[in-house]
Amino acid sequence: MRIIHVAQFLGIGGLEKIIYHLAHEQQNRGHSVQIYIYDHERTWVDYFIKSGLQVITPVLKKDGYDLSLLKRMNEDLFLADIIHGHDLNPLMYLGPLTLWKRLTFQKRPKLIHTTHGLDHIENYPRGKLYQHIFSRLADKIIGVSEKIGKFYLEDIKLSPNKIVVIPNGIQTYKKTIDHKLRYNQKLWIAKRHGLDIHRPIILSLSRIVPLKDQGFLITALKQRPQYQLIIAGPASDQNYYDQLKTLEDENILLIGPQDQVSEYNMGADLYVSASTHEGIPVAVLEAMAVETPCLVSEIPGHLTLLTNGSYIETFPIGKAEIFLEKLDLILNASEKFHQNAILARKQVEQYYSVNKMVDEYLQVYES
Repeated sequence: MRIIHVAQFLGIGGLEKIIYHLAHEQQNRGHSVQIYIYDHERTWVDYFIKSGLQVITPVLKKDGYDLSLLKRMNEDLFLADIIHGHDLNPLMYLGPLTLWKRLTFQKRPKLIHTTHGLDHIENYPRGKLYQHIFSRLADKIIGVSEKIGKFYLEDIKLSPNKIVVIPNGIQTYKKTIDHKLRYNQKLWIAKRHGLDIHRPIILSLSRIVPLKDQGFLITALKQRPQYQLIIAGPASDQNYYDQLKTLEDENILLIGPQDQVSEYNMGADLYVSASTHEGIPVAVLEAMAVETPCLVSEIPGHLTLLTNGSYIETFPIGKAEIFLEKLDLILNASEKFHQNAILARKQVEQYYSVNKMVDEYLQVYES
């Protein structure tokens, strides 16, 4: 099968990690796989290429709706068996092209579309209108969470037969994790960033953007100077990132994007997320996969992770007092919560692995 994944950007983030794992595993199973990126953010292109993936980077799209991109996509993509678009912008081009092929009785690939989050609906007034128009043109719509599936069913009024929910999957960690390994990773972090190995290190790892609400974490942790907070991730909103940088001190560091995700998670005493919106959060799954205790906001994407066992802790959005109470509880009873973290790892391996995710996507392709 020839599969082409189409995304507007290829920065460093959860969506890109899903594309990376999907493409790699599909390629490992003998399929021809390419990734098509048509806008300016291409930070991870070289990383993908060096890992053995083929990335196509055509001339950058023009501002606004670029009609010339329709022609290029038609030439570049429509000999594939499967075109798999990720998030709304690709669908706004691939959908009309697919409709044209239908109306003119031309052979065409199947168009599969995955929605990884609904922040474009919350942040852009026309986002819902575009979903009403373009989602009907795909052969299958895939949501990474039940909330996204319900959005298409109840808000967009798509047929249930057209909607599939496939949770995100990650590459699980294969080796044994013991106290010595965790200590060595914490020592590595402490030396790398000038932190105190004897005090708890708390990690947040995601795109730096208001909907992830790293500002909440910083403000809350200012009340707990005995703890150390690392915020890792790329600046998707530069103004917000610059604002947060002014709040750094000896206990709170913003360290930018990092490739060594497992190493940071294993070296942290606790992973935290104050996000106000997520699908199935890749960053939290990555922390769970290496037995790092997690404290996350009570949003649908996080609460989904409690479906098969309550092995992570949650707090109400924006409630700093409850967040800090739970933070203290976890860090002061670390052995108890580490046992939960071991069970959380098993949960990820059973329900959120790359293999399971790819199996489900291939079933959709072949259906």
